[in-house]
Amino acid sequence: MSSRQKSPPEFAHLVNLAEDLTGTFVVAATDDYFAEKENLIRPDAPQWLEDKYTDKGKWMDGWESQRRRTPGHDWCVIRLGTPGFVHGFVVDTTHFKGNAPTHVSVEGAELPHTTTPAELDGAAWFPILEHTAVLPNTANLVPLPSPSTRRATHVRLHIFPDGGVARLRVFGAVAADERTFWRGGVVDLAAIENGGTIATVSDEFFGPPSNLLLPGRGVNMGDGWETKRRRTPGSDWCVIKLARRGVIERVELDTAFFKGNAPQFTLIEAIDDDSVTRERLHTPGGFPTLVGKTPLVQHRRHVLEPERPLPVTHLRVHIFPHGGVNRLRVFGHALDTPSEAKALVSLNALGADAAVDVFRAFCGSTAWAQALAAARPFADVRALFATAEAAFWRLDEAALLEAFAAHPRIGAQQAAPSQNAQSAAWSHGEQAGAQGAASSTTAQLAALNQRYAERFGFIYIVFASGKSAEQMLALLEERVGNDRSTELEGAAREQLKITRLRLEKWLRAQLAG
Repeated sequence: MSSRQKSPPEFAHLVNLAEDLTGTFVVAATDDYFAEKENLIRPDAPQWLEDKYTDKGKWMDGWESQRRRTPGHDWCVIRLGTPGFVHGFVVDTTHFKGNAPTHVSVEGAELPHTTTPAELDGAAWFPILEHTAVLPNTANLVPLPSPSTRRATHVRLHIFPDGGVARLRVFGAVAADERTFWRGGVVDLAAIENGGTIATVSDEFFGPPSNLLLPGRGVNMGDGWETKRRRTPGSDWCVIKLARRGVIERVELDTAFFKGNAPQFTLIEAIDDDSVTRERLHTPGGFPTLVGKTPLVQHRRHVLEPERPLPVTHLRVHIFPHGGVNRLRVFGHALDTPSEAKALVSLNALGADAAVDVFRAFCGSTAWAQALAAARPFADVRALFATAEAAFWRLDEAALLEAFAAHPRIGAQQAAPSQNAQSAAWSHGEQAGAQGAASSTTAQLAALNQRYAERFGFIYIVFASGKSAEQMLALLEERVGNDRSTELEGAAREQLKITRLRLEKWLRAQLAG
């Protein structure tokens, strides 16, 4: 059986956003003298070894700080492998009997995954769990009164005043970055990191179906979905709710490590109903077939092609007659949400001049804006982004220079003369890292900006979002020594990053409105 702890029944419909296998990382802690902070996210249950000691004291399977002799409390910051909206926690103090904290609280933040420990103090932390009592030697189940409405990429666990916590599970709904579904190419619509979940299952005696959606290929037979042996006719099955409604191009079903207990066949049904009930999912038949009954063999990755393209929200995957499957991949492309479709309808309906004005806020090249306006109507969001990129790489040097000139110089306070109001507002936000910089840094930026412009005949373009003035200055110092053709190509790549970001900002603003 799997060594990964099962979710408590109260959170069975949710995802552990702090699952180690999805890329969760313990970033920092005030103190972990007795037991390492990284133990908090171990996937297995806390262990107890009676006679095991280290040179610091009793070995403990968890995070444990030393006894505080000063005011305050300890905390630990965890970068979530799957950012999302938190619904509750398991604060597990198992085996911590005389050394558990009395209370905990949790904050969240939405930060880049590259955020360093030194940058955490300046983060905009928001409360998720208020000051809450916890019991020693207990897997404390702590549901929130209502789910958090703010997306969290990091959580900060506070323990009062000190002590040990064996495991922390952060249960919630995954909120993948929308660009996952906006970019070209196929995406795994079932992957846990994209928001795929298990809706229901017929049997999970030896291993939960949630293992199907984890990254990687699994490490052993206990790392998949496995049912008990059926003694009645029929099949076992599980229902996967896809991260987004989409059209599937291929399914990969992997029986790795299942050698004497792989299923003989699979059959996959398609469901296109976001509000489908649990009772309906348990009712045999009634859904169209996506992949007809197909033989399976042991210890092999099977690639299955749908019989026809269908819009799908859920898949019901049957295994005949029973057995185990390690992983499931569902590759396809997401369909636009109603809000995305509405935003495109509005964009497609604009007059030609109005559309050019909108597009010039994304990129200052008139030729690019006119090409985008002429390419309408866009069938979907993916087409908008693909067309924008293709049109950009068709621009000649004159068009690129016009786009560059529509930006203010890095560190300058005034807008560029050719900027429209929306572009100026975006530039101000994108260059926030240069605001409030030390006067010496500002002076160096101004001097080197002038040298750069004189050398190349265009201003220094850099994707400034998330960068400090010092980081932008360091990049400028590297790039000013390039030859002109190399720098023109590099500046174009930076301009395209800015253009993509502004397209995303515009689309998110439409969705929020």
